[in-house]
Amino acid sequence: GSFPIVLTNWDGLIIAEGHATALGDWMTTDFVPFTAMLEFTSPYPDGGQEFMKRGALILQKDNPSGLSENDDALEISIRFAP
Repeated sequence: GSFPIVLTNWDGLIIAEGHATALGDWMTTDFVPFTAMLEFTSPYPDGGQEFMKRGALILQKDNPSGLSENDDALEISIRFAP
């Protein structure tokens, strides 16, 4: 199984998108390890303002139906380095 992931800067601008892939049996109620790789340029320039370090990694529920009631996501706060 796989699911979409999104990386945003402090202002919510998407700077990278991709898919994460489960490393084991994803048909379980237990936690499942996953892997993903996103390539991006840090939005925090050397000497930039402190707020520019903030961003988010958003793990989205795979929703092949496209129905909004099946949407869900987990947003994880992150900090960028120059």
